[in-house]
Amino acid sequence: MSNRRVIVKNWYSVTKLNGSFVLADVKHDKDTGAVSYPTVAIYSSELKLISDLINLMVKRAIFLKRVNNTNELLKEINHCGELCQTAMNKINNVEG
Repeated sequence: MSNRRVIVKNWYSVTKLNGSFVLADVKHDKDTGAVSYPTVAIYSSELKLISDLINLMVKRAIFLKRVNNTNELLKEINHCGELCQTAMNKINNVEG
């Protein structure tokens, strides 16, 4: 069983726990500097986790105005997909 936390874009964390994947926000307390990880969702499917994580990251990038046109959108989707693949490789290597 792994409970290693992998941070993605400093916005989300992914943990594998008892065969499930836990997606959490990364929250920083402005006063104390403490970091907390409130759970967003728990997934039994790696593919569903990756799909939702890419969606959440792209939506946030659009909200923050880091994506302003379709070319930037495609680049952001690809970048987020690569980040997810890297995160899953780290998590799954711990399991192996």
